[in-house]
Amino acid sequence: LREAWLGAVAAPPGAAMETLAFLSSSAAGANNAHRTPPPLRGSFAAGAGALGGAKLSGGFSAASAAAGIMSVSLGAALARGRRRTQSIATIGRETKALPRNQFNKIANLAWGGAGFQQPQHSGHRSFGFLRKLLGRRAEGSAAAAKEKPGWQGAKLKPLAISVGIGLLIRFLIPIPAGLTPQAWSTLALFVATVAGIVTGPLPPPGVAFCALSVGLLSGTLTFAEGISAFTDEVLWLVLLAFFFTKGFSKTGLGDRIALNLVKAVGNTTLGLAYGLNLAEGALACGMPSSAARAAGVFYPLVLSVAKASGSDPANGTERKTGAFLIQSSFQATGNSSSLWLYGAAQNLLALRLAAQCGYVIPSPFISWLKASCVPALVAMALTPLLVFWVMPPEVKETPEAPKEAERKLKEMGPMSRDEAILGATVAGMLVLWAGSTAFGIPSVTTAILGLSTLLVTGTLKWDDCAGEKGAWTTMTWFAILVSMSAMLNKRGIVSWLANTISGAITGAGLSAVPAFFLLLGIYTFSHYGFASQVAHLSALYVPFIAMMVKTGTPPTVAVFALAFASNLFGSLTPYASAQAPVFYGGGYVTLKDWYKLGLIFMLFNLVVWIGVGSLWWKVLGFY
Repeated sequence: LREAWLGAVAAPPGAAMETLAFLSSSAAGANNAHRTPPPLRGSFAAGAGALGGAKLSGGFSAASAAAGIMSVSLGAALARGRRRTQSIATIGRETKALPRNQFNKIANLAWGGAGFQQPQHSGHRSFGFLRKLLGRRAEGSAAAAKEKPGWQGAKLKPLAISVGIGLLIRFLIPIPAGLTPQAWSTLALFVATVAGIVTGPLPPPGVAFCALSVGLLSGTLTFAEGISAFTDEVLWLVLLAFFFTKGFSKTGLGDRIALNLVKAVGNTTLGLAYGLNLAEGALACGMPSSAARAAGVFYPLVLSVAKASGSDPANGTERKTGAFLIQSSFQATGNSSSLWLYGAAQNLLALRLAAQCGYVIPSPFISWLKASCVPALVAMALTPLLVFWVMPPEVKETPEAPKEAERKLKEMGPMSRDEAILGATVAGMLVLWAGSTAFGIPSVTTAILGLSTLLVTGTLKWDDCAGEKGAWTTMTWFAILVSMSAMLNKRGIVSWLANTISGAITGAGLSAVPAFFLLLGIYTFSHYGFASQVAHLSALYVPFIAMMVKTGTPPTVAVFALAFASNLFGSLTPYASAQAPVFYGGGYVTLKDWYKLGLIFMLFNLVVWIGVGSLWWKVLGFY
């Protein structure tokens, strides 16, 4: 308990487990708090929710256990009539002063309401120890509160690394012949910006604005050049994609689609995996955020089914069904994101960057689907089988999965008006996107029309859109980085880099096909050094397209091959994509197995996409 308490004090306020605990507390309070005397309701809701959150997460950690402890001590303060608790120190003092029988009652209610057996210790000694511990910690917290806060700005070490890289390129590496000092400064600024986004001295928008300020002050960029991409329709499509994702989560339509498929085909573990992957592929066409789709819709569903079948890392039964389902669902995301142009935000960015190099894909929605459909569907069909082979579930039958899905569907009730409107709107948008050339309606116009429909009907409120922090954050740093990337191309950096490296490859005697494999391999496996698919694509996509084309790869093949790889390498590591830490955090797969499986599936996807894709693209006339 002492370690748990100290862990909670040290943890940041937004720690994931504490967030889960307090979210769970609302459900616990709604269901059970009315059964307790009024002074104890706050403790019961928060304590039961905190411990219940720990239970759902697959076991206790320092932060999760401490969240429950803090909730119980908060209830102690409430029970003494304190309506507000100003600090940890106050919680501790109120807890220490509470009569033993009241404190024990609060703690017992919290543990029992979360579905746990009460601690197996004699009498009240464990709770007495806890009360003394809280009192001692309160004194230390009160003293610590008087200390001055530390540095709250940028992380200095990552900042020094990012700035140092930029200065090294600009002032220590000689400017190559044929490039101007301004062009070389643009490259140094761009590389330093990407380094900042990767190392994280500030959040990405903060890094982007700092880089923009350096560019403006040094004369490397004009204001118009630095923000030119803010008017780019592809960047607005990325922003609007987040709003449609919000619609799916708000209305519950995504959950309903997934649950109906689980209900239909979830009687076996393998059938359940196929049902989840089919739902993932279907939702990807209109839910353009792979992280929100995988982590927000499918991970909770997989976790619920695994727990219902008795698969829980806390009990050592993670291989029963959970590990298989977690990996099958996670590995499907890269292929479902590749299947549809709007399956992931980076797909739109890839085509925009390709267009900057002069490689424009006509009728992008149809062209993308034609290029991806065969290799993506083959990979999605084989993925559950490969997971079944490398990580076989101990339980092959899952009769509880359809029952759990049916129970949740009953809780949801019949399809709501907002779900129907969202479904019809997305279906209409897909028709307009598919026929954009015939109808003469640009993709961004279709997206704006769809959003307007949702706003007018009240399916989405503007507050929902304004509150999408991730959307505005992504739009901001995307736009600045894309603006810099355009200047790299305009000032000759991209062509210089492509000529230099492609010349070395040609000089080594490599023809077009070996050069393609070499460049694709370097681009793919360099993702071990990135924690963001978008940052990787923003930094390397344009120069690698140019190098592939210079060494003989047809432009269309280069554009699509690198774009699809930018989705597939999201499963390489536990940090390779936004959804990866969520799936890994469930505790069903060890770190060693995660890296091993990441490499296996990366090689598997490359074999499928290159083998099947090359034949299909030959039929399409790409080369």
